[in-house]
Amino acid sequence: MERLRKQIGEDSSESECESPSASTEEPEGPADQGLCMALTSNDVNLPTSWRQAILTPKWEDAMAKEVDELRKKDAWELVPRPANVKVLPGVWSFRIKRDENGDVTKYKARWCVDGSREGFLRPPENTFSPVAELPTIRAMIAIAAKNGQVILQADFPNAYVNAEIKEDVYVHQPKGLEEKDSDNHVCKLKKALYGCPISGKRWNETLETAILSLGYSQSKIDHCFFYREENGIRDLLLIYVDDLLVTSSAGTDRAELMLDELSKIFEIKKLGKARHILGLGIHQGDDGIFLEQSAYITSILEEAGYSNAKMRNTPWDTHLKESAEKLCHDEVKVFRRILGQLSYLANGTRPDLAWAVNRTASGMAAPTKGKWERIKRLLRYLNGTKNLGLWYRPRSEGAKVETYVDSSFAADNNKGKSITGYIVYVNGGPIAWKSHLQDTVADSPNASEYIALYEAAKESVSLHNLLNKAGLKLEGTCLVHEDNDGSRRLAMCGMGQKKARHLDTKYHYVQELCKLGKVKVARVATKDQPADLLTKGSHTGKTHEHLLKKLGVVNQA
Repeated sequence: MERLRKQIGEDSSESECESPSASTEEPEGPADQGLCMALTSNDVNLPTSWRQAILTPKWEDAMAKEVDELRKKDAWELVPRPANVKVLPGVWSFRIKRDENGDVTKYKARWCVDGSREGFLRPPENTFSPVAELPTIRAMIAIAAKNGQVILQADFPNAYVNAEIKEDVYVHQPKGLEEKDSDNHVCKLKKALYGCPISGKRWNETLETAILSLGYSQSKIDHCFFYREENGIRDLLLIYVDDLLVTSSAGTDRAELMLDELSKIFEIKKLGKARHILGLGIHQGDDGIFLEQSAYITSILEEAGYSNAKMRNTPWDTHLKESAEKLCHDEVKVFRRILGQLSYLANGTRPDLAWAVNRTASGMAAPTKGKWERIKRLLRYLNGTKNLGLWYRPRSEGAKVETYVDSSFAADNNKGKSITGYIVYVNGGPIAWKSHLQDTVADSPNASEYIALYEAAKESVSLHNLLNKAGLKLEGTCLVHEDNDGSRRLAMCGMGQKKARHLDTKYHYVQELCKLGKVKVARVATKDQPADLLTKGSHTGKTHEHLLKKLGVVNQA
C-alpha cells in the first residue's frame, strides 16, 4: 500500500475508471445557493477514484477487505489475457452506510464490473431481477404488528458472489490491488459480480431456489415475498436484493431458526430486530410498529441547506404564481435530484406529500423557477413535520382491508386529465397509496370518479389476496369508501350505465368485483375523505391537520 501511495503522485495523469460517486465540483452560478449544495454535500466524503481512496486509511482498509472477501469466495481465477477477447473494465464504488439515526456504521468499497460500457458485453435478453415492493414491506409490518410478532433482519455480505456465472466474462484486476502483472493477467469470473448485467438475475435465481428448498411458497403477487406453514405456524420471509426480513407466528426463537436455516446455505449477517431498511426507520414495541424516515428527511434538508428554514404547515402554496422562466443546467440537476428524493419519501412513509410531489414532477423535463419554488415549499413543510410516520397497531379483532378513493376532475391544465388518489388500509395502517394522472381524459366528474374507483378496487383486491396467502385472516369483502354517489351507484348496481358506456371495458371490472362480493363501495362524507389530500392541494390550517390524521400520518408519541 505504501508503494502505491508513492506512485499515485507519479502517474496521476494516467487514465482510470472513476467511481460512480458524484463529483465534488462546485456548480457554476446557482440561483439558490442552499439548494445547489444538494449537488455535492451528500457525497463530499466519498472518494472519486481509487487513487484518492488509497490515501485514506479507512477507505484503504475497505478496499483490501473487499478484495480479500472476493478471493475467499473464489469469485474469479487469474488467467493470461486471452487473444481476441474483450476484457471488461472494473470500477471501484464507494459508499458510506448509515443507521436509522443517520450515523455512520460502515465505509464500504465495492469492486464492480463496468457493464455499462457498450460493445464490451451484450446482456442476455432477460436480465430482469425482481425486488420487494414497498407496499409488500408495509403489509408484512402490518401482519407482524397485528399479531404482536417481532421482525428480524439480516443481510447477505457480497450477495452476488454467492451465485455462479455461466457466461465467459473477463475483467481487469482490481485497481490498486493487483496480484500479478495487470497487463498480462485478467480475472475470468466464476461468480457474479456487481455491475455485470446478468449478476442480479443469477443471484435472485440462486436465492429463490434455496428458499423454496426450505419449504416456502412464493407469492404470485410479489415474487420476493415467501410464506410457509408448518403445524399451524406461519413463517414469513421477504427479500430485497441482499436484505432480508423474517417473522413468525411462533415468536422470535422461530424467526431465529429461519435465519439459521439460510445460514447453512449462505453467509448471513444477523442484525437483530429490524430497525432500518431501504431508508425506512422501523420502531418495534408492545404498542405496535412505527415506520418513519426522519433521518432521511434530515439528510435531504441538510443537503439543501434548509435545516433551519422557516416551517410551513402545508406542502402546497395555493397562492403562488409559477414563473415560466427556465432553470439553468446546474439548477436542473439539483432540482431533479431533490425531486427524486422527495418522490421516494412520498412512496415510503409520507402519503401527504404524494399529490404535491406528483404535481411538481410534471415539470421534470424542463423545470422552471416556479417548480423550484414548489420544491422549496415542500422542504419547509418537511422541516416542521420530519417526525411524522405511520403506525401499525396490534389488534385482536378480525382484520379487514379498507380503501378511500377520490378524484379531481380535469385538474391537469395541460392535458385536461383528472387525478386519481387512493389509500389502502389494513387494520387502520396505511399499506398502499397513489396520486397520479388518469390514463384517459374523463368527460365528467362521475366518469373520473368511476375510473379512480376501478384503480382503487383493483389495488384493494390485490393486497387482499397477498395478505390472505400470508395467513392473515381477512374479512371476505374489501370496503372501498367513495364520496361521489354517481360512481358509487354505477359500480354497485349499474345505475347510470348509459352515461358510462363510452368508457373502456376495463373500467367496468369494478362492477364485476361488486357482484362477486369481493368489493363493497360505501359512501363517505367529503370532510372525512383522507384521499382528498391525494387529489388536491387547497387544504389549509385545521382542514389539513384533520385530513392528515385521517390519512394515518402521525407522530410516534
